[in-house]
Amino acid sequence: MSELIRYIMNKESVLNIGFDDTDSPTGMCTTFLAYKIVDLLQKQKTEFLDFPKLIRFNPNIPWKTRGNGAVSLKIKTRNPSKIKNQIKNLVSNILILKMEQILDLFFLKMILFLLNLLNLVI
Repeated sequence: MSELIRYIMNKESVLNIGFDDTDSPTGMCTTFLAYKIVDLLQKQKTEFLDFPKLIRFNPNIPWKTRGNGAVSLKIKTRNPSKIKNQIKNLVSNILILKMEQILDLFFLKMILFLLNLLNLVI
C-alpha cells in the first residue's frame, strides 16, 4: 500500500454535527436527540473536541421552532461515513417509534370516539 493511501486511511476527520427542529407536539426534542447521539458516540469512544453547544435563537422570530434552540457537536473520527450513517439510523429509529406512538394514540382516540358514539345510539 502506498504511503499516500495509508496516510489517507489513517487520517482523522473533524465532524461538525448540527441539528434543529426535531421536536413535535407529541414529544421528542432537540436536546433529547443530542443526548441520544452523544450516548451513541461515547459508546464508540469518539473523541469530542468540545462540549455540546446549545444554540438559542431570537425568541421574537415568528417562525421559530417550538424549543427555539439547536445543538452542535464537534468530534474527531477516522470513519466519518460510519458516524453519519449511525446517526441517520438512530434518528430514523426514533422517528419510527414516535410515529408508532402517534398512530397508537390516534387509534385509541378513534376507538373511544366510536364507543362514545355507540353509547349515544343505544
